[in-house]
Amino acid sequence: MWSSRQRWSAAGLIFIGVVAGVIFASNFHMTSTGIAGRPAASLPTFDMPAESAPALASVQETGKAFTAISKQLLPTVVYIESTIKGEQSAPERRGDSFRDFFRFFEQPDNQPQRGAGSGVIVSEDGYLLTNHHVIDNAEDIEVTLYDNRVFKATLVGTDPLTEVAVLKIEGEDFPFAALGNSENVEIGEWVLAFGNPLGLTSTVTAGIVSAKSRNINIIRDANAAQTGGSWAIENFIQTDAAINRGNSGGPLVNMMGRVIGLNTAIASGTGFNVGAGFAIPINLARRIMTDLIEKGYVARPWMGISMSPQALSANQAEYYGLDRPTGVFVQEVVEDGPAERAGLRKNDIILELDGKEIDQSNEVQNLVAMKKPGDEVVLKVLRRGEGHKTIQVKLEERRTDEQVASHNDSDDFSELGLSVTELDDEMRRGVRAYRNEEGVIISRVETYGIAFDEGLRRGDLITHIEDRKIESVRSYRSALRSFEKSQVVVFRFKRGDNDLQAFIKLPD
Repeated sequence: MWSSRQRWSAAGLIFIGVVAGVIFASNFHMTSTGIAGRPAASLPTFDMPAESAPALASVQETGKAFTAISKQLLPTVVYIESTIKGEQSAPERRGDSFRDFFRFFEQPDNQPQRGAGSGVIVSEDGYLLTNHHVIDNAEDIEVTLYDNRVFKATLVGTDPLTEVAVLKIEGEDFPFAALGNSENVEIGEWVLAFGNPLGLTSTVTAGIVSAKSRNINIIRDANAAQTGGSWAIENFIQTDAAINRGNSGGPLVNMMGRVIGLNTAIASGTGFNVGAGFAIPINLARRIMTDLIEKGYVARPWMGISMSPQALSANQAEYYGLDRPTGVFVQEVVEDGPAERAGLRKNDIILELDGKEIDQSNEVQNLVAMKKPGDEVVLKVLRRGEGHKTIQVKLEERRTDEQVASHNDSDDFSELGLSVTELDDEMRRGVRAYRNEEGVIISRVETYGIAFDEGLRRGDLITHIEDRKIESVRSYRSALRSFEKSQVVVFRFKRGDNDLQAFIKLPD
């Protein structure tokens, strides 16, 4: 047992040790002080430097602009879901590294029976813009609005060569987006992408315009082999705003709240956003939409030339006496076409079109596509040995199968599962057996459709239906309308040098 003196001595030693320890620790800052006990002068502050205040205010204003634009545009953006019949023609799966990188926002392979995407309302009476591949071969199209109202949509028309499609929902006083001018788009400007990516409805992402006039060679022209060149038009706006599967057809919007493009494709090895998305310029989409609504088909202006898809090389520039590679090389000029009659020649270099400097063939295609048949374009060209020339070309209209196939008309007999196009002089020159024939060329056959099952194939020339001679798309449709529904009729057609026939039962 300790004595009283020993206990007090021990307590004193303990007290002295505690005091010494506190003093030691505090000298080496080993203790922490709670916020409540910390002097106000030592509290951290987050005041921005005075010189940073304008930048901070600018960022805040940009954020407010994003919010205001989103509130304005979201009610105009719709979710589109469709039931697909047959097999989709776009996107075509090529199974190569190119298609694996640049791609449309296609549906997963395990969901071929449904299509989904986005669209934007562009008029108060219910016209919508979207992408062709969103509704390609759609049987039923359903549109869900931002306020969760659901409408059945009618396909007004679609254009596979520009990836533009137009839908219509019945009603009035719909919220609608204002369309801007994509010619005024500048690289580096802020843009917002709207849509329904990966099933996440009403999504907004921000980015900048990364590039303009992109040609990624993703749109396929089914008639390219027959017509001697592609009519597909690619003049995409590139953006790093995050867009993914489901964004297709949604609007790309500038900081004025105006639609400048329709989200269409991505560059990705995985199928998901990696910072390179592509949108159709709204000026082109507006032009196609107007024709589909007013005519039921796209009136394609035609100049009658084929151009090199590659940019002019340094050697070509030196050969033609140019100080730098610029312009587009004319590979062919169609005999007796608008360009030839105006004086354009093979091997000319197109330097300007309507005063705009040209560096890529897709720029020429896009500028011509913005015109109407009958309009004139002014070309500044360089001809080796003759110098610069100014040539004025009056554009003509060229009809293609899409002008017939895209028109939503109950008389077009699309249930037969085929589309036809005019047999013109260029096609006759390409197929010797057709040079002295009349008829319509089959440009598309739906696999396992009525026409396919009876032996008709793409490239066949339909010359007669029963005893009626077929000379044009109009006479083809007129002949079909002259027969009773469900009647079996004989299609007489040529395949090369062979005369064949197919027994087709007309749809109900």
